[in-house]
Amino acid sequence: MVVDRQTIERRLFKLERSLRKLKELSKVSWEEYKKDEGIQDRVERNLHIAAQVCIDIGSHVIADREYRPPLGYGDIFAVLMEEGLLPADLANTMKQIAGFRNILVHDYLDVDPKIVYDSLRKIDDFKKFANYVLTWL
Repeated sequence: MVVDRQTIERRLFKLERSLRKLKELSKVSWEEYKKDEGIQDRVERNLHIAAQVCIDIGSHVIADREYRPPLGYGDIFAVLMEEGLLPADLANTMKQIAGFRNILVHDYLDVDPKIVYDSLRKIDDFKKFANYVLTWL
């Protein structure tokens, strides 16, 4: 089976837009970040979108290629690793990102602003994932 290239490309475009916004927001100092709820909201929303896009892409590829069904969002990246599509270190990082997405969505009362702010320094992990996705098409 062939992965629906258009579906993946649309998601990669969405990821690129979120990462561009996050890169701009990463220029904000910690002092400014913790005082500005608008910036905090934009960072959280775009991290959520970036994580969700990666989850959606992984889920689509797994379903399309009829790999074993993942046990949850984090397991999507384990399946991709098992199938030789991701290296172990990136799969583990993406699993952490999926967990972070769950916190942003479900446990938002427990979101630590410093952890969210520090996540801005790690947006290259999303780009690494996107680069691997391009090799699957």
